[in-house]
Amino acid sequence: MLIDLHVHTDRTPGCTLDPALALAKAETLGLDGVCFTDRDTLDRAADLHSLRNGAKIRVLVGLEAETDHGRFLCFFPDPEDVDVPAILGSHEPANRRPALEVVERTLAAGGAVVAATPYDRNLPKPMGDFVFTLRNLSAVEAFTGTRGSNVNELAIEAADHLSAPCVGGSGAMTSYDEVGTAATLFKDDIQNEADLVRALRAGSVWAVAVGTPPKFHGDDEALRAPRERPGGGRSSRPFRDRRGGRRGGRGR
Repeated sequence: MLIDLHVHTDRTPGCTLDPALALAKAETLGLDGVCFTDRDTLDRAADLHSLRNGAKIRVLVGLEAETDHGRFLCFFPDPEDVDVPAILGSHEPANRRPALEVVERTLAAGGAVVAATPYDRNLPKPMGDFVFTLRNLSAVEAFTGTRGSNVNELAIEAADHLSAPCVGGSGAMTSYDEVGTAATLFKDDIQNEADLVRALRAGSVWAVAVGTPPKFHGDDEALRAPRERPGGGRSSRPFRDRRGGRRGGRGR
């Protein structure tokens, strides 16, 4: 199954997307589902779930939590029954919430946590290399359709070092054309959020680019001819293709 794990609605500040229209766009792309992840809220979970009656694809709900070290996609087996203030904790401004506490509370509630665009420096409080302290992450969002190749490549490297699965999502905020520009491939059928959490925690997921394949900084170098050894002859050591198997998840 292909599911876009990171789509916002008009409940996220700065976003104007209608969830019904976002679902329609995802259907035309052949996706099997969309997970709506509004920032710091699950207040709309019941309304979003009501869209399942007329949708041909899965309608799932999570949230994007803002913290003092970046943002996290948090998924729960029953999002309509989550005490969001208890998960987010601090009453301080969102970008001062302790990231470690949000991660630990989500996991303690039976949820799954994904580091969202960890190397996006345009965020108020980017995660950056702080991601390496988060050894209990369920996954890293290693391909985000609305971010540049430099942001995605660093996320892939981080997932590799953490031996964490890679997931993909569009991060759609401002245009329906953003929906489905990246997605996550699930080995098993995902019927609801409980299935989603189970798959993420098991690591049976892979990041997928939809449409034109992205270009990363090492791609051209990987295609060059072998170097000449000093004194003649070619090196038997090939250039390393930085893409490797890590585009899809754990592998190198």
